Amino acid sequence: MSHTNKIAYVLNNDTEETSLPSSVGCFDKKQLTKLLIHTLKELGYDSAADQLLLESGGYQNESNHIQTFFKLIKSGQFQLINWQIICSLPLAHSSPLRSEWLQTLVIPTPTPATTSLFDHMLLQLQYLQQLINSVNSSTCSDAEIATLRNYVEIMILVNRQIFLEFFHPATTSASHTGPHTALPVLYLRKILKNFIEIWDSLLVSNDQFLNEENIFNPETTLRELSTYLTNPKLTAQLDLERDHLIDAISKYIDPNELVPKGRLLHLLKQAIKYQQSQDIFNIIDPDDDASFSSPPHRINLLQDNFSHDLTVTFQEWKTIQDTTDEIWFLTFSPNGKYLASATSESSRGYFITVYDVEQDFKIYKTCVSLSQSVLYLMFSPDSRYLVACPFSEDVTIYDMNATCLPDASTTDSFLPYPSTRLSPMDSFKLDATASLDDTESSTSSSSRPANANSNQSRVWCCDAFHTAERAGWMVVGSPDREAIVHSLTTKESLFSLKGRTCIALGHDENVSGRKLIDPAKVLYKPTNNNGNWQYVEDDETFPRVHDVKISYDDNYVLLMTHQGVIDVYDFSGFPSKEELSKQTLDLKNVLIPRIARLDVGKNMTCISLPLNTAHQGSHKQQISESQHSVLVSLQDNELQMWDYKENILIQKYFGQKQQHFIIRSCFAYGNKLVMSGSEDGKIYIWDRIRGNLISVLSGHSTVMSNSTKPMGKNCNVVASNPADKEMFASGGDDGKIKIWKILRN
Repeated sequence: MSHTNKIAYVLNNDTEETSLPSSVGCFDKKQLTKLLIHTLKELGYDSAADQLLLESGGYQNESNHIQTFFKLIKSGQFQLINWQIICSLPLAHSSPLRSEWLQTLVIPTPTPATTSLFDHMLLQLQYLQQLINSVNSSTCSDAEIATLRNYVEIMILVNRQIFLEFFHPATTSASHTGPHTALPVLYLRKILKNFIEIWDSLLVSNDQFLNEENIFNPETTLRELSTYLTNPKLTAQLDLERDHLIDAISKYIDPNELVPKGRLLHLLKQAIKYQQSQDIFNIIDPDDDASFSSPPHRINLLQDNFSHDLTVTFQEWKTIQDTTDEIWFLTFSPNGKYLASATSESSRGYFITVYDVEQDFKIYKTCVSLSQSVLYLMFSPDSRYLVACPFSEDVTIYDMNATCLPDASTTDSFLPYPSTRLSPMDSFKLDATASLDDTESSTSSSSRPANANSNQSRVWCCDAFHTAERAGWMVVGSPDREAIVHSLTTKESLFSLKGRTCIALGHDENVSGRKLIDPAKVLYKPTNNNGNWQYVEDDETFPRVHDVKISYDDNYVLLMTHQGVIDVYDFSGFPSKEELSKQTLDLKNVLIPRIARLDVGKNMTCISLPLNTAHQGSHKQQISESQHSVLVSLQDNELQMWDYKENILIQKYFGQKQQHFIIRSCFAYGNKLVMSGSEDGKIYIWDRIRGNLISVLSGHSTVMSNSTKPMGKNCNVVASNPADKEMFASGGDDGKIKIWKILRN
């Protein structure tokens, strides 16, 4: 008996070796053997795979049904593919179809040899339409609908390939008859479009199973196929297209019946990544597969892969020195195009320098008309507006898209590039005496006196709302016990938190001696969590606010107070711009609930939220794992990371020196790292999850060029580029801004 006949005999008789154990340790021997056979074939060792298949007694990588189906695809015999073949495919994580459904779909009527492919698939469509018309979705389980939907998707993938092959010269003349120019249009309108409409209806009735990130969906599929009619993308490799179809369908198949492509290599990658994750010097980057794809790099599979070397290096890439004054604040715009810098008081005046990141950090704008040093900077989420909070009472707003108009009569001759001079588009003050209840809105600086006085509150911090519903709004915080929701577009203050807050408590918390609040007066969006809350009066004096942050979903506002606590307010029920424009809600009589208070208990200098990495080109945002985290810098040589929603201290970071000055910290490298400046002029970098110190960079010193002014050597601020996770900046007392790069080894 020949070797081929032996294999056929083993497969047909389905014999298995029973003399050997059925498991190897905790692993199933049959699965392990199937995995080895599959991998040997992928590596090109077909003879060895056949020999192992023979010796193992016939452990097939794919069932006979799957083999038959794939052979029909490879040979282009689509007229033989029907619901009987498709519904015989074993799907992953699915329940079997109802017997009455199968009877409707799988009708044993052989297709005549003379029937065209068009008529054959039209018949399959009619069977499906009959089933859909008879199905009552209210009596069907979610699993049953999901199974039917998966079978329909497989049929659509097959018909998509049929449609694409209409444009392939190798199949058009050989397989199809009739007017070739009209057939694709007719096929799309009469068959594919109807299949897709049924698919769409199944998605709607079973939307909890829908993955919105999946590019294979009704809308995109129909658009893609329609585009082919006017702009067909031809390829000469028909076999390759059919292999891609098989790969797409394979993802639906039960892995126990069909070993997934590259399964062993996938398991090896997971094992290597786990081994590397145990190394405290390894910076985990889920998006980085360079070590698995780089030809010069070889991973030793015969030993554990541990490294005691840092997997990233930090390189000083560029130094900017346009001033001899201390750098107090740095921030990148959300789109990563700009870097804004604020300095300490200067004999030359006060200004903000905005650098163009994409033009090698050339000065883009020089923001002027400031009366005092700037303590805080913030870009709007669309990167258009820059908001500055000086030591004075004026909050100043600049439009990055505005044209610079240099004026020779001004006293700004000190500017390094006068042509970049940018005046503010607006500024406003907070009136400390007038309540928002007394007026329809607070006014901008255009109707206020220019001089500062005791009736106006200082504004030391701000942050913007991020969603479209509240675009153009921000919260400004004052050390004079105030926090205001302000509109950049309408130039009015909308809501004051002072005197408008209450405390949300769980029903298991003690409320004795506290005045209960009617929930109807509280602005909140009902959820399972706050459905168990009860609200009590907030009789505390409103705190002095030194920093403010707003979550990226706009649901939470965090106020860092002078009293050593961080108050978290639920803004999920705060009205949108549209709701306010309809004047359906009177904000004078509503309260914002405080849902948490982080009792840090030490003097804080700043708080930071994880980066929103939507601009980094990743397939998804990377803030989910730490979306409720807040990083706190303390004047006690320490940083802390809290979960502000659960009120839990997650991690502490030690090493940097911070006792006397405001030192700012940030998340970095896709939120995998935590960075901070230090009073010794260095930059300290920690692993966010483990908390271990992984690097200390010599950033800034007391040595100053072209200046006799005595300086400290603080590194006052570090800022990460949200659009380029490998870039961050630091600023110090030496007047230097340093741009750094993070490189993977």
